[in-house]
Amino acid sequence: MTQPAGRGYWVLTTLLVGSGLIAIASVGMPLLVAGVTLAALSPYRSRPRIFWTVMSVVLGLVAGYALFAPFDCIASSTAQLTTEAVSRESCRSLIGIGYAGSALAPGLIGGGVVALLGGMLGWWLTRPYSRRSGDDLSDTGRAGGE
Repeated sequence: MTQPAGRGYWVLTTLLVGSGLIAIASVGMPLLVAGVTLAALSPYRSRPRIFWTVMSVVLGLVAGYALFAPFDCIASSTAQLTTEAVSRESCRSLIGIGYAGSALAPGLIGGGVVALLGGMLGWWLTRPYSRRSGDDLSDTGRAGGE
């Protein structure tokens, strides 16, 4: 890779990590995750099948979690004189799925499914590059590519 392209990669990585740390309480976590992933994948920039598959998985996990996790929650409580107060919480995700309670499981499951689909799509889309660069992991460990 040329020097300016390598410099741009690290500038982007640094900007994502820096802005992710600054805005961590609001929208910074996805930026931080993307920046850290770019930093971790820097040795694999010349191997598109590995690079884009892992990036697809990480970005799919973040996007899937954001779409399926409880986002807008409303709590209600009723007080009765003879018994304890009963409170209920109902939440909706960004795509409109309703939940009773604010569990993290729907976001993690949805994020995992989107990450898996993203990884498979990234793997499939980079097939032509793997044949050219010797980047195909399917014959790793076999002598002579048998």
